[in-house]
Amino acid sequence: MKNLKKIILITIIAIVLVISFYRQFNIQITDIENTAKAKQAEIDRYADMSKVYIDLMTIYGNDYFEHGKVEDSIYLKYLKYNPASDSYNLDALIGTKYQLKSGSLTGLGKIPQKGIIRDELNLALKFFKQFDDIYKKLPNVTWIYYTSQNNFINMYPWVSSAEFSFAKDLKSEKFFTVATPKNDPLRTSIWTPVYLDRAGKGLMVSLSSPIYDRDVFKGVVSIDLTNDQLSEILTSEYESYIIDTEDMVIADSLNLLFYDKVAEFKTTIRSTDSYVQSLKELKTNQIERVGGYYIYTSDFHNATWKMIFRVPVWLIIGRSALFTLPIFVICILLFLTLLESERRKSTEMMLKKSLEELNSYQGLLENAAKYDFLTCSANRRGLQAVFDDNANSDNKEKCSIILIIGDIDFFKSLNDSYGHEVGDKVLVEVANIMQKNISENDVVCRWGGEEFVIMLLNRTCVEAMHIAENIRKQIETKVFTWGNSIEVRTTMTFGVAEHVADDDLQITVAKADCAMYYGKQHGRNCVVNHINCK
Repeated sequence: MKNLKKIILITIIAIVLVISFYRQFNIQITDIENTAKAKQAEIDRYADMSKVYIDLMTIYGNDYFEHGKVEDSIYLKYLKYNPASDSYNLDALIGTKYQLKSGSLTGLGKIPQKGIIRDELNLALKFFKQFDDIYKKLPNVTWIYYTSQNNFINMYPWVSSAEFSFAKDLKSEKFFTVATPKNDPLRTSIWTPVYLDRAGKGLMVSLSSPIYDRDVFKGVVSIDLTNDQLSEILTSEYESYIIDTEDMVIADSLNLLFYDKVAEFKTTIRSTDSYVQSLKELKTNQIERVGGYYIYTSDFHNATWKMIFRVPVWLIIGRSALFTLPIFVICILLFLTLLESERRKSTEMMLKKSLEELNSYQGLLENAAKYDFLTCSANRRGLQAVFDDNANSDNKEKCSIILIIGDIDFFKSLNDSYGHEVGDKVLVEVANIMQKNISENDVVCRWGGEEFVIMLLNRTCVEAMHIAENIRKQIETKVFTWGNSIEVRTTMTFGVAEHVADDDLQITVAKADCAMYYGKQHGRNCVVNHINCK
């Protein structure tokens, strides 16, 4: 009888350990997918914004030539000719009120005094305003510039002619050649393969677009992103890469690349062409096992890149085992307790108590993974779980879902001015305001940093807009206090999007995020419906 009890207990322990390990294993796999999707969405948003801005500059440049001659730029008088080098530059801006909001310009030959090249110089100088605006909205951009077929270049931010000047061989660089009539007959914006920056910023990629005077090619406007900047966005606890169409590494999460050398993907991961090709042929946006790795690949909407996450199987097994270890210890203690027990009733009570503690511990682990302890709201994983229950379950009647995404305006400035403790208090009270304006069936999630997502169930868009507007007004009028002397006010910008059947959470969040950024670009402190910003 005693041996039978031991066998039963050992069997139960083994089952519990297997179930716990399998659950933790699936949690690890899901975390890889969620991390990859989050990085993909962040880089996608940056690439999308880059394309929007480059297209706007292209339209501006093309329209400029179509509307004929315009007044000279205020910067023209600062252009100076250097007979020694037979070139001109804008170094005379140094020390003036224009330097901080303008870029630099260098060119070969004498300064054109009239004609079409003079008009093109005016265009380049007028680009400075657009460059300044874009640089503020895309802080990770390295250079924004216009390279002329007529042998000059203007760059933002400022760089003196002693550090960098135009040379004819710049027109053989990738940022220029990809957009020439021969390589870009459709006159679209194009991302370059990765290359080494001539101005000393290391490895980078450029989004370039041609400027035409009707059918005459004039030059190329470009936006640069460095490997360091993209790698910083890509950084996570997992090994991941972004590669271009030539299988060269644009960015990586582990900082494996040389600063001054373009690296092949196969060389970086110490593999072969056939292995790299097999990774590229995997289904996108889902995790698959290839040899000793779990692989997740994805493409980008407005960039010809591929993102590859590569996680060793042993790492996932090791982490799953580590999370299962406390349960294993509890089970062993339970078994030893049974062996040492002299009375059946005591043994049964201890078994019951240990199993209850085991279930409670498991529940705490699962809840902690879905909870943001600062704001007492859900985190991304918790929001995903509620979304899946309501949007994807086959056993429940699906309901309507509306997402409201909100971002605290100028939160970084608030942190810089008052400190992170005040910033944390603002986050907590903003979350409380949101909780008070929704029902018990709805969810408030801290999406990340100062960004929140509210999931409304069985509501109309009109109701969602009303709820978001109420929250916006309450935050706008709220005075956040800290100690006896600090009073802080802030505002939030909201985007609203309705979930469409068969769309996943990331797609709906992206729609709401797009609406919110539309609001950011049009004054902040507002509520924008996704359907109104298409």
